[in-house]
Amino acid sequence: MKRGLIFLCCPLLLLTACAGRSASTFSGRGGGASWAKDPAVVLVVAKSDPRLPVVGEAIDFWNRTLAELGTSFRLGPVVHLKETVPIADLQALSAQVEGRWEPVALPEGLHKMPGEIIVVLSEGDFISFAARSLSGAKVVVGIKSRRFHPLTLPNVEGNVLAHELGHALGLRHNDHPATLMCGRPAPCRPEVFQSLAKRFFPLTEDEKKWLRTMYPPG
Repeated sequence: MKRGLIFLCCPLLLLTACAGRSASTFSGRGGGASWAKDPAVVLVVAKSDPRLPVVGEAIDFWNRTLAELGTSFRLGPVVHLKETVPIADLQALSAQVEGRWEPVALPEGLHKMPGEIIVVLSEGDFISFAARSLSGAKVVVGIKSRRFHPLTLPNVEGNVLAHELGHALGLRHNDHPATLMCGRPAPCRPEVFQSLAKRFFPLTEDEKKWLRTMYPPG
């Protein structure tokens, strides 16, 4: 099911659109937390940014996958916020969460933003990441500039976005190089997503089971 992109410029309107949603903790190998309701996805990027369609494709991938798993849980609604996030804040968050799964204290600017999953498309250079707030009520997905390796490679950018959204849903890394969620400490890196044909890498059967556990069918 596709969900339309809503462009909102007024923070008050955006807060109204995203109200009434919360996160609940979930213990297990699948991740660390699951969402109690559909999380609003807030895009922090210029409206003219050419990466916007790639974000939409990654969100559609997850919503299509969730539908195939039989759950009514979805990512969305998707809204657009006219804000900026300092590159230094994203670089600091990236360094904090690299190889770790513990929640972190978000910079004040990100902490105050509305929505549950905040996707920041940056022009900076850092390791793309997903960072959950200490309260568990927000996840920040930071994506580095497509001017830097490996996002310069074909098919990589969409899979990096889908990979980080997988973390936002509650999945961790695995060690299967041909799958979407492969990552540290396994040796596979985003370069493995390179492909001349546009495609999203698959999930493992264990990950599908965890998603059904976190977001039961029906």
